[in-house]
Amino acid sequence: MESGTREKARNVLKRILIAASYDVEEVGDPLDLSAIGNGDALVALCSDDPETIRKFDSTTYRLRTGDDDLVCRKLLFALDQAVQTEDCIRWGADEFVRYAGEAALAEVLGRSLILDFPVPAIRGEPVEAAPATEEEEPEAGPELPHLPVRVTEKRACGIAGLHGSAKCRFIPYWSYHYVSSGEREVKDRLVSFDAEGAGAVNAINGMKMELDPGTIERGPVPFGSEIVPARLVREDVEGQLVRDVVDRLTQRVRFRYEKGDAIFYEEKTLKPDRSNIRVDLEVVYVPVWQVRGGSRIVEVNAFTGEVLSMPMDEGVELL
Repeated sequence: MESGTREKARNVLKRILIAASYDVEEVGDPLDLSAIGNGDALVALCSDDPETIRKFDSTTYRLRTGDDDLVCRKLLFALDQAVQTEDCIRWGADEFVRYAGEAALAEVLGRSLILDFPVPAIRGEPVEAAPATEEEEPEAGPELPHLPVRVTEKRACGIAGLHGSAKCRFIPYWSYHYVSSGEREVKDRLVSFDAEGAGAVNAINGMKMELDPGTIERGPVPFGSEIVPARLVREDVEGQLVRDVVDRLTQRVRFRYEKGDAIFYEEKTLKPDRSNIRVDLEVVYVPVWQVRGGSRIVEVNAFTGEVLSMPMDEGVELL
């Protein structure tokens, strides 16, 4: 990897790690970066040189912060696909492009980037877990349609910036899909009311959010999670959604016609027939980490990693 290419890669990699809430510093050769955040330490190398990579792969790097002795994980960015490693997080061009794009989007949306790293080794070398048996399988909660928990409890505390406890709560949402059809003809003008849409409505406070049906899992939620009961009933949600669709599709049509020597303009308001609007509803649960630190409470979406500006449950007060 040429020096110019390595420098560009280092700069982009630094932005990726900063977007993931790491405190990043540039270090001297043979390494490129060191990063620390949320109890995790990391060193990074951008190189295609086999000997440099071999030494990096075989060396153990440690960082002492206070009483903690952290074993640094090793992140290698290499464009040469033939390079072999045993003890590195390996990024090639595909991973680099993916996380660079996600970092840019996280910056635009004001979110923290979530990196799919394995669990870090702390206070010593990594310990290989014994194969799980049927008796060792963790208990599972009730089976519900829900978004998966992609953000760990530890990561949620780091995103919230609090040292405290966290509780996973599953907030009910009415997932909806509507289809409208029909048309009206006025003075040779044809107005169509064909439309389709989807989303979700918070079953506690009625707030709407976008929801991709493809992300919904149907299975047990993590054991010990709190399942928040819905407050808004199906009939009320369906009625409000129909009213919203009618308002959205209502059109004002102005047309011109002549009568004798006079020219007239007339305006009509055309609305879709409510009987032509079909709404399908299903309760889907969204996981939220409620992080408590002292007198503060911060809620973190356990699916997206987004810090919520408003509580999903109106019974929660954010300080």
